[in-house]
Amino acid sequence: MAESCLDLQVFFTPEEIGNTFQPNTRVVVLDVLRATSAICAGLHAGIACFRPVLTTDESLALADQGFIPAAERGGLLAPGFEVGNSPLVFCESRFRGTKVALTTTNGTRALLAAKKAGATEILVGSFLGLEALTHELQRNPRPTVLLCSGWQGKFSLEDTLLAGALAEALSNRDGALPVQSQDDRVTAARSLWQQHRHDLPSAMRLSSHYQRLASAGLEEDIAFCAALNACPVYGRLVGEDLVLGH
Repeated sequence: MAESCLDLQVFFTPEEIGNTFQPNTRVVVLDVLRATSAICAGLHAGIACFRPVLTTDESLALADQGFIPAAERGGLLAPGFEVGNSPLVFCESRFRGTKVALTTTNGTRALLAAKKAGATEILVGSFLGLEALTHELQRNPRPTVLLCSGWQGKFSLEDTLLAGALAEALSNRDGALPVQSQDDRVTAARSLWQQHRHDLPSAMRLSSHYQRLASAGLEEDIAFCAALNACPVYGRLVGEDLVLGH
């Protein structure tokens, strides 16, 4: 019997989801700094679910349904909110068992773009749960897009590094499914990861978003987001909510 093959693509921004998006495609949304890292960390720490929404008004309105409103804009806590998208904050015990209505500059926009495009399955990943997500993609081979959230419609280094790490792991790990791809973006992402894999924190410091967050005093968040397999989980969109992947 022929060995199963994982058909893999990388999109550098949500804007790349368009007419080329194929049916029966799984999308893995990546926003290393910080939305999907925060979601994975929060789910690992016991948050019940995250509801991704597009606007701050939607987040605030969900308080009536028992959600904690959380919002980030431009890398900072959005005005009028007490909670942003810090992975370290979501690890605090006060959030255990809660529901969070989250809106961010890039990550939640990418999630909702994937949903609008008709993805049959939507996962969220991070460096924090790289192995867990790799195992899931190997276990269930199907056409897959690694969707980088980017920065306001532009390429982001850190998301592409994670896409490259996933593509590399899927291609080279013992027992991994062979990757079928004619997408040069997969090759580019893998090459970027191969160049920087031995010093991820230094690679993250090369990104423009690192500079934005560091200037706001968020170096601890950045360091946490680069901690490989520190929170060995991924998220899965079920209905409207992101829950712990199984």
